Amino acid sequence: MGVIFLDNAATTPLEPRVREEMIRMMDNFGNPSSTHLSGRGAKVEVEVVRKRISKILGAESGEIFFTSGGTEADNMALFCSVRDLGVKRIITTTIEHHAVGHPIEFMVERGEVQVQYLTLNEYGDIDLVELENLLKNGPKTLVSLMFSNNEIGNLYPVAQISTLCQKYAALFHSDTVQAMGHLPINVKDVHYDFLTCSAHKIHGPKGIGFVYVKSGLKVKPFIQGGGQERNLRAGTENT
Repeated sequence: MGVIFLDNAATTPLEPRVREEMIRMMDNFGNPSSTHLSGRGAKVEVEVVRKRISKILGAESGEIFFTSGGTEADNMALFCSVRDLGVKRIITTTIEHHAVGHPIEFMVERGEVQVQYLTLNEYGDIDLVELENLLKNGPKTLVSLMFSNNEIGNLYPVAQISTLCQKYAALFHSDTVQAMGHLPINVKDVHYDFLTCSAHKIHGPKGIGFVYVKSGLKVKPFIQGGGQERNLRAGTENT
């Protein structure tokens, strides 16, 4: 008897076409940072995928940065906002993924930022009036709210959240790991400052993801080392 897998919110099986591409790329072993033929070939492959992703999102290719997954992408958005962009307060909920909740708690414990949690109703939904009232006053703020909850499945009104953030000059980060590939996401339609994704939730391999960083945000390297990912995230790319 075959197995029926019903836990796609945790991970998804690898799509056969993805498997074929991965096998093909194993023969293209060049380091994308190398300037010889093998390296340049690998670099082209990376940039082709970056352009595909940016086209789907309505973004510029220079706004897409590859990471080791959604957790690193979320950490990058949160830590860089506080360290580099002057964020002193984060507005979020108590039911965000641990990749968001734990980094915030870490920075709060270190006295680097304050956090305010939105009230949730019995369905896990937020109150936009409460969000606006919080945004009316306070220091430089990052609003970090996921697009779709990974446990209860509710969808947050990201377009309205984004509008409020713009109105009160707050930054907006959304963990779209559970929504990417299932719901329309376009950065031209909804203003995001940071948007994060993980491949293994959409039938890709584990260990790869990306963060969208809106052009113009002056963030410093999150991982020190080489100059990969336009100096934002060091480390040989996972081709």
